[in-house]
Amino acid sequence: MELGLEKKSVVVTAASSGLGFSIAKMFANEGATVTLSGRNPEKVNLAVKRLREEATGIVEGCVCDVTSAEQSTAMIREISQNHGIDVLVANSAGAATAPFLDMTDDMWREAAETKVFAQIRLAREAFRVMSASGNGGRILFMAGTHGRQPHAHAITAGFSNAALQNVSKALAEDGGPHNILCNVINPGPFATDRMVYLAEEKARDDNIPLEKAIAILTAETVLKRYGDPEELAAMVVFLASNKSTYTTGASFDIDGGQVKAL
Repeated sequence: MELGLEKKSVVVTAASSGLGFSIAKMFANEGATVTLSGRNPEKVNLAVKRLREEATGIVEGCVCDVTSAEQSTAMIREISQNHGIDVLVANSAGAATAPFLDMTDDMWREAAETKVFAQIRLAREAFRVMSASGNGGRILFMAGTHGRQPHAHAITAGFSNAALQNVSKALAEDGGPHNILCNVINPGPFATDRMVYLAEEKARDDNIPLEKAIAILTAETVLKRYGDPEELAAMVVFLASNKSTYTTGASFDIDGGQVKAL
């Protein structure tokens, strides 16, 4: 299937590891020009090196803390000047969590800053570039299934993800006249460091062994396993491609059947 991503300029944030890295790799293998970002210079350089060895597209790296408005704005503007921007995958770190009564106001604010405001800023700058170009574009928010199926052990994740799902739906309306399609991806439990953290937190909160916590989390899915990051990357790349031209304002649960709500 020809996805039409050759030479498209794609930005994937928080992509030096985990889901972001797998997404960046799949775009690069489709021939896109990919700029990946991360906070840690060594990890960014290593990720770029790996992708240049393993993928076929042009890969560049940018050190950027997306919780910084100044850094995010500067990054998007620099990329747009060098390559333009056709696709933004707005990804960011997951929020820290704790039992509800232990959650301070600062922890709630940090959760919003880490995920919600970070991705909104990226989308705002990318939207500005895409609408000015007249070529349309794709904005994909990386939220999560806890925004649709809340869990006490990931309460800040649910709060942040629900906000992004709402923003994406609304932004699709603004994007329509410019052919900027806006959708949100809700990853379920994938084999990443984030799931290691959530399993450890659940084991602590419920006072159970880590192995039991992992078993409970995987049992929530229909497929009874963690997902492979490439399984999520495939959906992201498809939604950014020229084979997906009538899908906007939608929310996609890539979760092995974890979410039971309609």
